Amino acid sequence: VVSTQSTGEVFWNIVFWSSQLLTWVILPLLSSYVAAGEFTISGKVKTALIENAVIYGTLGILFGILLIYVVASKHLDKGAIKVLCITASNTWGLLVLIFLMGYGLVQVPRACWERSSYSDLLTQKRFDVSKIKIELEEAQEKLSQIVEEVRHINRLVSRSNELRRFVDIIIEKCPSLEHEDLANVNYDDYANGREDVTISRSSLVSVHGKVISAHTNMHRCQVLWDITVSDGLDLEDWVLMKNKEYRSESTLGLIQYYIRIFIIPILLKAIAVLFALISIVIIWSEMVFSVKHPTLTICALLVDFVKSPAIIVVVCITFISYMCLCAYYTIFKLRLFNLYYMAPAQQTDDYSLLFSATVLSRLTSPLSLNFLALVHQDTRFNPDVQTAFATIMGSFEVIPFIAQGFNVYYPILIALIGIATLLKIGTRCMAFLGFQTFVQDDEISMDYVEEGKQLLNRERRSRERVEVETGT
Repeated sequence: VVSTQSTGEVFWNIVFWSSQLLTWVILPLLSSYVAAGEFTISGKVKTALIENAVIYGTLGILFGILLIYVVASKHLDKGAIKVLCITASNTWGLLVLIFLMGYGLVQVPRACWERSSYSDLLTQKRFDVSKIKIELEEAQEKLSQIVEEVRHINRLVSRSNELRRFVDIIIEKCPSLEHEDLANVNYDDYANGREDVTISRSSLVSVHGKVISAHTNMHRCQVLWDITVSDGLDLEDWVLMKNKEYRSESTLGLIQYYIRIFIIPILLKAIAVLFALISIVIIWSEMVFSVKHPTLTICALLVDFVKSPAIIVVVCITFISYMCLCAYYTIFKLRLFNLYYMAPAQQTDDYSLLFSATVLSRLTSPLSLNFLALVHQDTRFNPDVQTAFATIMGSFEVIPFIAQGFNVYYPILIALIGIATLLKIGTRCMAFLGFQTFVQDDEISMDYVEEGKQLLNRERRSRERVEVETGT
């Protein structure tokens, strides 16, 4: 861990500043670019620059206030300004990290444990089937409304209109059947009824963005519906086999049965218990790492106790890998309506991929900083230790209220977030507000489960009928 060589400093300089460039410049610009409904590359670039200029302006004002505060409290040189920028970035990253990791430290072990029970997993899957069916119907309805709007615009814009080429681009983005319907319209001026309608490039840009978003969402819902139904039917078969005496003439089939029904659930429960123990160690260490004497953080005690450098490396890799797993798990499970959604089966849209990449880049240095604090390999807790990473990060003393307050006590939040996750407070609040979230003892959730069961039965009969008709 310890390194004062210039190679280590060069490495962390490259890692830190490249991740900052990705986080604050490149990825936000790309996100705005792919989300823009403009028709040309230059138009998309212009939109991305304008949107990010507003964000950068706001951040610049906040940074200016922070800079004035620091200048008023102490003298700043060039090195201190650099540390100020690093500290401000890491503080924001640490705050995000605590929320992400606080959820993941509880949810990762629980997810492993829940997956060990096929009956519970089937209940969850039936709920998902019902939920995705509703989303699919809403996506189809929204797409139909937007296509109707495109059809209306298509009738209003004649061939001679300079905006005609933009309308044709929008038509090309419509589904194939609707595309044929729209493409065969006789383009007339339709003078009657046009007085209260104004077609401009900006309105076409808005419609273009809606068409792309609606079409992507509808296709994603359709794919997820097919996958969820197949998984649900497969789970029903395995639950049925588990409750009956299984007989198979194939040795391979018998081996697969015992692995799926008995071995995998036991392994998942063992992994869940192991993950739960590591989570407890990390949560405790996060809460007490600010105590210098005596050392209370278990992570630091393990590193001090182990004398072999090879074992120290293994211990450090184990803890930081699990911290990454918990933080990244939350990113991949997080859903903000349809704005950000990491969908399976390669159905994630461009904006969500870039947003997740932005968050992942932002967590690089805060994760490292937090881990060094847990093992007390930081100059704040051990002045005799100087790492290459700490050399690049500099001293937090540049901003007193962060060095002596936030960075010492913010990890306590991880325990509060963990308790809230354990009790499913967020899920219950969302269910109370009317969002479709699964709560085991909730009457509305059970209604969705029953509806999902009926949908699976209907889909099973439909697929069996198709198999009979096709002879497959």
